[in-house]
Amino acid sequence: MNMQSKDMGQALPADSIDPRLLSLAMGFVPAQSFETPYDPSLALARGTIFPSLDKPFLGEEALPR
Repeated sequence: MNMQSKDMGQALPADSIDPRLLSLAMGFVPAQSFETPYDPSLALARGTIFPSLDKPFLGEEALPR
């Protein structure tokens, strides 16, 4: 069911949630389990001390050329 959003002036996708029903600044952050951190030199190079938070940054590589 598409609904018209008066605030945005455009139709919302059928599977979306009406943004007027959402609370501002509510987030979900899962608990992080402690793990053996990287060595300081590797942590500085990777930008994190925790291996599970070491995610690749694709930046411009993700854009099709």
